[in-house]
Amino acid sequence: MIKRTLEYLMEELAFSLGLDAGTDIHLENLKKLQDENVQGMVISLLNVEAEGTLKNSPHYVRKNNQLLYREPAVFLNLNALIAFKFDDYGTSLQRLEQTVQFFQNKRWFSKENERAANPVPAGVHKLVLDLQQLNFEHLNHIWSISGGTYFLTLLYKVRLLKIQPEDEVEGPEIDTIQLNSGIL
Repeated sequence: MIKRTLEYLMEELAFSLGLDAGTDIHLENLKKLQDENVQGMVISLLNVEAEGTLKNSPHYVRKNNQLLYREPAVFLNLNALIAFKFDDYGTSLQRLEQTVQFFQNKRWFSKENERAANPVPAGVHKLVLDLQQLNFEHLNHIWSISGGTYFLTLLYKVRLLKIQPEDEVEGPEIDTIQLNSGIL
């Protein structure tokens, strides 16, 4: 689900900017940018966070008057970094600006606003993108880890990716509770 979501966003961005997904925009580790032959944009997953506010989901569902137990869904936030490497620095700046404009004009993706040529991945209800601020210290850590060369960078938080287990187990409905007070 994580890979397909990032591929979906890559394809949407490529379509918007008139670029070729896989040639001009890559879903790849940041280390890929250190290769001298690589040009374009790289989308890389930096971190995955659990959304803490949605942890109180029930462990059961009711289907056809039957109680089924299953683990609740996990909602994830993905921190996706977009880096720009073009021979011409002006082109990198232009692509960075176009990327910000695209995600500012279309901050969320769902079945309601999908393109027919690139449907939202199955199981995704809604993706919301928020531009995150990176200070110089964070940038230094990110690029030091990936090889030491800095490239123009945007960090987006992709919110509310739902991972739901499919396993359901039948369970009897609890209709009585027996209490033992311990007093004889």
